[in-house]
Amino acid sequence: MHHDRLCGREGSEHSPQVVAPWRSLLADHRFCLVLAGLVGWSAANSVLPVAESFAILRLTGSASKLGIVLACQAAVALIVGLAGGVAGDRWSRGRILVASAAVRMIGAAFLAVSLLMHTASFRSLLAVCIGYGCANGFFGPVSTAVLPDVAPPDRLAAANALTGGLSSAATVAGPAIAGLIVAVLGPGAGFASEAALLAVTVTCLAAARIPAAEPASRAGSAGLLRQLRTGWQVYARLRWLWLLTLQWTAFSLLVLAPMSVLGPGIALRYLGGAAAWGVISSCLTTGVVAGQFAAGRLRPRRPLLACACMCPAGAAEALALGLGAPVAVIAAAAVLAGVALGLQFLMLQTTMQLCVPPAVLARVAALDLIGSELGQPAGYALAGPAAAILGLRTFVTAAAVVCIAASAPFVLAPALRDSRETLARIGSQTLAAAKPAEASRQTAS
Repeated sequence: MHHDRLCGREGSEHSPQVVAPWRSLLADHRFCLVLAGLVGWSAANSVLPVAESFAILRLTGSASKLGIVLACQAAVALIVGLAGGVAGDRWSRGRILVASAAVRMIGAAFLAVSLLMHTASFRSLLAVCIGYGCANGFFGPVSTAVLPDVAPPDRLAAANALTGGLSSAATVAGPAIAGLIVAVLGPGAGFASEAALLAVTVTCLAAARIPAAEPASRAGSAGLLRQLRTGWQVYARLRWLWLLTLQWTAFSLLVLAPMSVLGPGIALRYLGGAAAWGVISSCLTTGVVAGQFAAGRLRPRRPLLACACMCPAGAAEALALGLGAPVAVIAAAAVLAGVALGLQFLMLQTTMQLCVPPAVLARVAALDLIGSELGQPAGYALAGPAAAILGLRTFVTAAAVVCIAASAPFVLAPALRDSRETLARIGSQTLAAAKPAEASRQTAS
């Protein structure tokens, strides 16, 4: 989730970021190439679930095996994410992004050919999807840390908003297009489409020639465990960051995962079926896109407090669904929830990029990503049994209410009420406190 550069810019109200927040960014050829690469990656991610699910179901006819593949892919991504964070602070972030996308592109092309030629097997799909998890584990934290390398500090909020908004917009159309391709031509063509999108990502990121951070900001020759320890020390000292990570873990456990599992079932039983769920899901995504674009123009003096207030609003869709509201009301609540989640993600990511020392940004981003997603596996596993005991709507309502109530301590936490100036000061002192030697090298440069 997310360095002084957003923090402590009192004169920014008159800066180009507010007057023309994206125009100057889009005039930068390198930034445009990075933007296209990251949007291409998101578009490929939106195609993958459709192609992957139908390929496995057609090969095996087993939903359990599909679950095995998805669980292995997600678990590998979380485990490798730690190594990805270290690599992003030690070596060229641009090269890591290109290599990660290339690995996935090759895997997608292999699956496309094997499926189209009817030579694919469950084992080959599982192996490639584990490779996907490795690539995702590197790409995730490094993509968070790379924007400060290509965007000036006073335009990071706009850069995050533009990248996040366009990436989310790409995920709106991606599944629908992928569904048509898979329905007409089969899952092999779906993987071919993913490979083509990843080829765009590789080409754009390679052409961008992303500059490496200053040598002093790299992790040097320290061992992997020592570098992880430094990243953990910085993360643990940033109380505001791990508090927001913990809040998101609870939100993932109580709302995000159960909605993915139970939402379609509620729509099928009470709202008329898949069409209603499609409308609700589209409204949520639309809200996310709107929230992310809006985040580029918002400059709250206390960004962390604003982030903490977004999670309760993000439970609006689940609450409306559980209380039995009509589709129109649930759709409106989904838009509200989407806007809140889009704002929260972009504000937190920008704050982290501006208030975490650059020397450890990728490692801290990896720890935040892993912590944020820890609640989802348990949420997926427990939602079904809990709903069977309490009832679909009752469980979803109770989970939303508990989530909103659990957010109150975070909203009231003093560490989340700091101003931008205080965050800047904390950020500048954190690395020195965690590892004086590394900080002295950074200062010497």
